[in-house]
Amino acid sequence: MRNRRRHAQPQAQWRLRIRATSSTLLWVVALLIVGSMYLAVNAKLAQAGRQVINLERRKDELLRANASLAAQLAELTTPEQMWARAVALGFHPAGPAEVEYLKVEGYVPPTPFVAPRPPAASPRGPGALSPAYTETLGEWLARWMVATEVSP
Repeated sequence: MRNRRRHAQPQAQWRLRIRATSSTLLWVVALLIVGSMYLAVNAKLAQAGRQVINLERRKDELLRANASLAAQLAELTTPEQMWARAVALGFHPAGPAEVEYLKVEGYVPPTPFVAPRPPAASPRGPGALSPAYTETLGEWLARWMVATEVSP
């Protein structure tokens, strides 16, 4: 038989209420902590998102400014504009009498590039062998027969 111990008196009602209230309060505090952490993380993410948007906007502005400057440079360096500025500065086309050539002592000009012949333009005929082959079939057969000492 099992002996069960029974309390002489049931627990007081106020103790049961305190126990229930404290466990409920513990869950509420835990949920508040988790909720505040969730809100903090979301606030950081929203701030980072705003920074990304601002940086993308700044990048677009810089790209537009760069394109505008490139267009201005292209406009200022057209041949017509360059010619007009050169004439305004007093430049003119040089004639043969105005050209001076200088000889630099010790200067060796680079050797000119000579392109190799394409493989299809080799001097061999269509039936010619590659230079890698140095003996004919008859020479090889004779060498093989001497090496194995087979008499004909």
